Amino acid sequence: MTCEDIHQIIRRRSHNNNPTKMFVKFAVLFFFVAAASASDLSSFAYSVADPNTGDFKNQIESRVGDNVQGQYSLLESDGTRRTVDYAAGAQGFNAVVRKDPALIAAAPVIAPYPYAYASPYAFAKYGSFGYAAPYSYGRIFY
Repeated sequence: MTCEDIHQIIRRRSHNNNPTKMFVKFAVLFFFVAAASASDLSSFAYSVADPNTGDFKNQIESRVGDNVQGQYSLLESDGTRRTVDYAAGAQGFNAVVRKDPALIAAAPVIAPYPYAYASPYAFAKYGSFGYAAPYSYGRIFY
């Protein structure tokens, strides 16, 4: 095999337009274009109901492209339920807040116990007691 033969083989391989390779390239390109232009769809919801702590809340939200729509509500300390319906998109953020009447009666507020300590002495008649500490904690020489 001479150098001329090797150059001809290389030229044939480099100029070989395989239709399968071209199809794969177009398929990959189509996949990336489709993935980039796909609309973003998502939604979630959660709810919390804990009678021990009094934590009652829930939220629902959905998203289509750049538009978000949802609602959340929570139980306030006075027993009313606050509900917020919101939407966000090209027009900006819009929220509608409403308060529903008390579902659960609010617990009555109990006044703290008035602690009052009577002092046995109106004032200190003597100075503070001294602390009898050694001069140093080192070795004692007698």
